[in-house]
Amino acid sequence: MISNNNSDNTTDNSTFIDAPKSSFNFRDEILKYVKKWYWFLLSVVVFGTLAYLHIRYTIPQYNVSGTILISQEESVSESELSAFKDLGLLDDSKNKIENEIQIIKSRTLLTNVVNNLKLNVQYFTKGRVLESENYPKSLIEINFLSADSIVHTKSKNFRVLINSQTSFSFVDKEGQKLSDHSFGKTINTSIGDIVITPNIDGIESNKGKVIHIKITPVNIVAQSYRNKLSVITIGKGSSIVKLSLNDPVKEKAKDIINNLVEEYNKSTIENKKLTSARTAGFINERLDLISGDLSEVDDEAAGYKSKFGLTNDVSAQTQRVADIDSRNLQEINRFETQLRKIESTRRFVLSQDGKYDILPSTLGFDDPSITSTVARYNGLISQRKRLLKSSSVQNPVVVNIDEQIGSLRQGLIASLNGAKNSINISLNSLRTQDKYFSGQLYNAPLRQKELTAIGREQGIKEQLYLYLLQKREEAEITSHITLSNARVIDKASTLGSYPVSPNKKMIYFGAIFFGFALPFLTIYLLDLFNTKVNSREDLERSLSMPILGAIPKTKSKKSKIVVSRNSRSSIAEAFRILRTNLGFLMAGTHKETGKIIFVTSTISGEGKTLVSSNLAKTLAISGKKVAYLGTDFRDPKFHNFFELQKGKDTPGFTNFIMNLDIKPEDVVYEQGENDPLFVVPSGVIPPNPAELLMNDRVKEMFDYLGDNYDYIVVDTAPVSLVTDTLLIGHFSDLSIYIVRENYSDKRILQVPENFYREKRLPNMAVLLNAAGDKVGYGYGYGYGAKD
Repeated sequence: MISNNNSDNTTDNSTFIDAPKSSFNFRDEILKYVKKWYWFLLSVVVFGTLAYLHIRYTIPQYNVSGTILISQEESVSESELSAFKDLGLLDDSKNKIENEIQIIKSRTLLTNVVNNLKLNVQYFTKGRVLESENYPKSLIEINFLSADSIVHTKSKNFRVLINSQTSFSFVDKEGQKLSDHSFGKTINTSIGDIVITPNIDGIESNKGKVIHIKITPVNIVAQSYRNKLSVITIGKGSSIVKLSLNDPVKEKAKDIINNLVEEYNKSTIENKKLTSARTAGFINERLDLISGDLSEVDDEAAGYKSKFGLTNDVSAQTQRVADIDSRNLQEINRFETQLRKIESTRRFVLSQDGKYDILPSTLGFDDPSITSTVARYNGLISQRKRLLKSSSVQNPVVVNIDEQIGSLRQGLIASLNGAKNSINISLNSLRTQDKYFSGQLYNAPLRQKELTAIGREQGIKEQLYLYLLQKREEAEITSHITLSNARVIDKASTLGSYPVSPNKKMIYFGAIFFGFALPFLTIYLLDLFNTKVNSREDLERSLSMPILGAIPKTKSKKSKIVVSRNSRSSIAEAFRILRTNLGFLMAGTHKETGKIIFVTSTISGEGKTLVSSNLAKTLAISGKKVAYLGTDFRDPKFHNFFELQKGKDTPGFTNFIMNLDIKPEDVVYEQGENDPLFVVPSGVIPPNPAELLMNDRVKEMFDYLGDNYDYIVVDTAPVSLVTDTLLIGHFSDLSIYIVRENYSDKRILQVPENFYREKRLPNMAVLLNAAGDKVGYGYGYGYGAKD
């Protein structure tokens, strides 16, 4: 069946069926993986086997956990150190849970645990598959006579074969005896002298057993358990801590966790005792030092007050000086006012010589004699003015009054001068006092500042001294109280009887998952990075031209012509279907004879010669007279498909074009007695193929073949490499474009698509060559039978 992806061609090819241009086909995607079902089966079997072996040969691990409550209340050492926290000498933050967790996991504590439980020495007994550790007791026990500092750094393995109740032998990994020894006797080894003793009664019953003794450096064992130990808080902000450990021996893990908690408590108690002793000593030292400093500050304060005549209340003393100075300034202002009044009156009196004006009587002089003199003076002036109204200045009474006025004027001037001198003396005295008091007030802030600094230092020293006394008493009271930080809530125990590792369910689930995921991913990636045309669907998605069908891959190595009259193979049937489809494609060609079919491709190797030669043979089998013309002048393949007289050098089309003496029928060769096929080979390879195809003799050949044959099948050159095919494309009635499955690149499909859209080759259709089994024609009615 022919499919067509372009609805515009329905007028010319009414029998075409539009092929859906779907970008994703779920059924095809599933089939892509189902076809490789054996990959999935093999992968699941392999991963399942690996999972079984892993579980079988992995030592099971059991989870042991315990919980403790870490106290966050103020401890003894914290109460003692609170003095220095308040002083800023120490950090005032309490011990954080995170810090305590790191202390629990410290190498020091775990080293102590390893030493306490003798975990650096392990005893193993061989089982059916794996060695199992004997804990807490073994059949035998090794004792070291060397110092622990030497033994704890050594690594050694002993294999002890029990011979009897009193003797044993050292053996190697293969069980070969190395030396014989007796229990309880000293043995010299590379790690020092050792003594091996039986650990249980009735050791005779265990005769023939081999005990593997493994000695490991303490620091390596401690680091190993440090890496395996998990210490976490339960809940946000909680001070309850969970300790958990995975180990092949449950009892051993319990002992490690319980002993670790004991070591942690012991460490915190020792730390508190040490801190308490250091705190008490430090406080006593500070008390002695501050006591001397306090005495020096007291002496300095007393000397300063004595030097400057200061009282304890400097502020009150300064206030009294300020009050006196204020009153003194008022007196100075009053005297200066009196002085100005006297000077004004004196100048006025001096200006009255020969004048008789009344003096101001309201100036308010402090001296009463001046005030009375001014009053008498004004009275005589007033009397004189009354007399002058009725008499003259020669009047004896007026003359007498003038004499009295002159006498009073002289007396008033003398009184004013005396008062002025007296006031000046008082002013000088007051000004002297003012300077003294002003100096006192000016220096008062400096004195106050210096005295305040001394007092502040004195107060700080005194407060610190009293504070340290109080803290010393508190330290004395609490120095003998030592409480541990941790309180055990749940002792170490296992959560269940089943091991947590290896997790069989998860391992088998993972094996099944990866068993399916690996082939799935492999197929997906192979498909993702495969740029070749893999199926007809790839053509339908990329091309809009009609699709003629598909030619399955041929497995025949004997003959290139796979089609014969009696052939029932799948490829022969495919060419018969192709022959039938040609009738639909060429329905619009109004020719009875001389129908020209071009067969071309994008690149070499896509099978255009194979398809064109077998197509020509198929048409010949149908009773048509068929000519097979080779126009691939550059790389002809005719000699591989037909038995020519001179093989590759047989005269052909190029010879006809170049030699005017040769007629068309001279280069036509009949192939086969039954259903003959008339072949026009390419001829000799010319130096200028493109120029030859532009020769007029090319049209002459096509005209001759068109007049004498029903079909002319033309094997052309690849279109993306050379322009030869395009030069003669106008002769074609049908252009079959070959695309080879798993060979042609999807990216070059744009070439035929452009040719089809630009109509550079007439009546184009695509044919899929070397298609896979899914195209097959081997279904019933003899299809797919061998020749």
